[in-house]
Amino acid sequence: MRKPVSKYILKIFKRRNVKRFSFFLGAAFLFLMLTKLSETNTQSIDLDIKLYNLEDEIVVLEDSLSSPQVTLRAKGFSLLKYMFKTSKTIRVDAQNETSKRGKQLLWDIGNNKYQISQIFGNSIEILDIKPDTVYFAFDVLSSKKVPVQLIKDVSYASGFDVINELKLSKDSVKIIGSKRHLDTVMVIKTNKITLDNVNSDISEQVTFVNLSRDIEILPKSLELNGVVKRFTEGKFSLPVHLINAPIGKKVNFFPKNIDLIYYVDVERFKKVKPEDFTVVCDFSRLNNATQNNLELQIVKSSSFVKSSRLAQNRVEFIISD
Repeated sequence: MRKPVSKYILKIFKRRNVKRFSFFLGAAFLFLMLTKLSETNTQSIDLDIKLYNLEDEIVVLEDSLSSPQVTLRAKGFSLLKYMFKTSKTIRVDAQNETSKRGKQLLWDIGNNKYQISQIFGNSIEILDIKPDTVYFAFDVLSSKKVPVQLIKDVSYASGFDVINELKLSKDSVKIIGSKRHLDTVMVIKTNKITLDNVNSDISEQVTFVNLSRDIEILPKSLELNGVVKRFTEGKFSLPVHLINAPIGKKVNFFPKNIDLIYYVDVERFKKVKPEDFTVVCDFSRLNNATQNNLELQIVKSSSFVKSSRLAQNRVEFIISD
């Protein structure tokens, strides 16, 4: 069934009324905003002070930075930009516009109101600034050397390893900053370096974990190097040598020979000889008279091998007259 014409006309009329009402509401709001912006208002914002031209040996301590509050008066249009930005930056010449008192730099706001008014412009009046003097604590730069700690996660391909150890180009770095900050730093850690399935020589740049902004690290990075070769294991049967045995006593021990397993790169495998190693049983390590075994020690090892171990770590013995 078709709708009556009267209902259709009423629906159109309601739609037009809603649009007309929305238009007048928007217009009223715009008029109100324009009225407010044309009125004189006050507003407070922070003054963000940036020091420049500092003496070379001086560092301003970050925890001493302060932001004075400035109360402004102007037409709403002039203050509109500060509705969303609640601070204003001003640059201060540390050597020519501040004075020293002990280990503080003082900036007298009262003597610099003209400079401050310039950054806001002629249309804005400065009513008040608190505090009237800003203090910046500073320290004299110091330097010291600290050791570097390598943080790494390196795995090698099957049968491969690094000759000796991975090595940084320097074992220590120089740090520069205020003495107060430097006294808390005992070691510099590298950012973690991760290498997986390595089968060739390593040459990587490593950087450092971020410290305080007030501390500079020199150099900024170090080089990590390592010679990677294919490795294998070898084995020798070596005699056990008694040292510091009880004087005037007979010592019978077992075993008299022990297997030593060593780990060496393939290229130098044939250079490793049995006489490069010495295994001892040291009786000075005996704890009590009832003890009947001692731990073995490798006191001499080949300079070619990366590591070595004994197949059996202890010997048993009997001491008799």
